[in-house]
Amino acid sequence: MSSRPSKQEVERSTANIDTMKFLNHIQDKFAGAFKGYAVILTGSVGKRLGFRREGWAVDPCDGAGVPFDLNTESAIGSVTKLFTTVAVLKASRDQLQTPLTNHLPFRWKDLADPFYDTVTIEKLLQHKGGFLKSGGSKHITTRLANGRERSAADYASTPRFYSNTSMGIFHFIYAKYAFRSTTFLSPKSLHDVEVQHQNSSLDVYNSEVQKVTSAALNYGLYKQILKPLEISATCDARIKEFPPSSSIKTPPNPAIEHFPFFSVARSYASPSDSGGVLLGSTTQNCAAGGLYMSAKDLAKFAAALGDSTFLPVAAQDLMMNSGPSDDLYAFSTTQADGGRAFWQDGKREENGKVSCALLIRFASGATAVFVANSDNDGTNMLTTIRDAYNFARK
Repeated sequence: MSSRPSKQEVERSTANIDTMKFLNHIQDKFAGAFKGYAVILTGSVGKRLGFRREGWAVDPCDGAGVPFDLNTESAIGSVTKLFTTVAVLKASRDQLQTPLTNHLPFRWKDLADPFYDTVTIEKLLQHKGGFLKSGGSKHITTRLANGRERSAADYASTPRFYSNTSMGIFHFIYAKYAFRSTTFLSPKSLHDVEVQHQNSSLDVYNSEVQKVTSAALNYGLYKQILKPLEISATCDARIKEFPPSSSIKTPPNPAIEHFPFFSVARSYASPSDSGGVLLGSTTQNCAAGGLYMSAKDLAKFAAALGDSTFLPVAAQDLMMNSGPSDDLYAFSTTQADGGRAFWQDGKREENGKVSCALLIRFASGATAVFVANSDNDGTNMLTTIRDAYNFARK
């Protein structure tokens, strides 16, 4: 478990950061590297210390030019995984040691290889479920039936393996346990759908199950994270016009205030690209990497990770502590700020158009978040922000 600094130690640590040095370093290194970006540095108690923003959310050659700012929503890619992890910890911590198969729709459970009876929810969060990073065109039912995807030798030597699939499965965990009824979004629960389509073709059964479980996860994010923190996100980018029609904000979705779609950036191939797009629908995959979010709201989420009233200390320790890194629910760590920081980056790409994001939580308790709406010129986001923070320590 972690050796937590006292409140006084944390306050001293974050007070010993020259914010202007940090931001100027970022500005120098990222100058011209992205179509548009925003970075925010937040102190250990959630106070915004400073920010930089640069460039365009919508290029002037792509319509009415819109500057990229702290409220610009952009696809944050795999940073979404942290939202899924936190929501699971807040809603289903008593289920962490139960097998994956306990949480699957019943026809999927019958199809699953016995290996998955040994994969617990904790192992999924640790990326130790035996899955490859993604399954390509194969449906999850086919992959579950085929058994562990990584070889026995590989799994035995390095069971921890970054996997989008592991996180995507949490659609079904939410629908079956954390939120048994999704009636405010749908007239049917997962159980009702399973019963109704128990004799349908597997394709129809799968489609109907995924509709209701995707809605359940969206509601889970809203109820467990977005509403308590008064932040917004969307995981549905199907509206292709810009600016999006206001009709997206009308009923029947009562949670739409926390799933807005009215200040979103287009995505570009490079800083010099002038023809952007809105990335396509990610509704079926929002658990793993589908959220759109602004830098401002991502910073509020990052700061809340250290708040025991939002995420209990025991749950925080599962994600970020000084113990064995292979056991952490947050996948990546790095040395920074005189200790170990944890981080998650994300990238979404479609036809060469890119959006990316990074969240890093330093040993001091301070956080930095970064979002951008293009591929860059090779500048490393993590290295730049980590080095800026170390450089700015007094």
